[in-house]
Amino acid sequence: MSTNNTTLFPKVARHYGAVDSTNLRAIRAIGEEEPPRHGDVFLADEQSAGRGQGSNAWFASPGENLSFSLIAYPDHLSVDQIFALTQVPALAIAAVVRELLPPTLSPSVRLKWPNDIYVGDQKIAGILVQNGLRGRTIAWTVIGVGLNVNEADFPAELTTTATSLRLLTGTPFDKSAVLNKVFTQLGAWYTLTAPSGMPELQRAYHVQLYRLDQPGRYQRTQDGSTFFAVLRGVAADGRLRLELASGAEEHFALREVRFI
Repeated sequence: MSTNNTTLFPKVARHYGAVDSTNLRAIRAIGEEEPPRHGDVFLADEQSAGRGQGSNAWFASPGENLSFSLIAYPDHLSVDQIFALTQVPALAIAAVVRELLPPTLSPSVRLKWPNDIYVGDQKIAGILVQNGLRGRTIAWTVIGVGLNVNEADFPAELTTTATSLRLLTGTPFDKSAVLNKVFTQLGAWYTLTAPSGMPELQRAYHVQLYRLDQPGRYQRTQDGSTFFAVLRGVAADGRLRLELASGAEEHFALREVRFI
């Protein structure tokens, strides 16, 4: 399926009461005789196998939050531009969260590399992007989003590290209204995947990075060793740029380093 453009108009194509995973359902659907259209969204009230990066599970009480997967066919992007498909939803969700929070909290919205949205030091949303390649181009992408909207009952192990719009503001939200805001932002940020928009996409993502220019502790996943470094940004290929104590800069791919 060819689109060869940078327009995106998200719309709910399938709404599940309960499902294993909207990402799994979306990927299966792409292989069907009549695949989903560019911009189709698979929305669920409850997921039994929702997950984040790697093997991490995604917690969400049934009916309280937004869990959906967006399908797109970004064949105007080459493989070396694939990180743009992580930046777009991260920036879109961050913009909505910032809009809905009071002015005292909105400046604390940050993007934790590669694709988590934080308010202060608490996670409010996560994104899982899965892509299909055709040679050097991207044939399809499925962007899974979990946004904590009305969650008020996190498990004990998450109470200090996760939050929701409701917990931060003290008021419940109309999920449909929040979803419409997300769709509007997704469409707006997706236009920047055009060649002329890529520099702005990179700049916007960079300036909102969690821990940017701050020292922090990290762990190498290969051997478990920990070290202190200053986060200096993200390279064009999506790798995290860390300045080590020696002054040297090292780049880390996903699953090569953890924040501590």
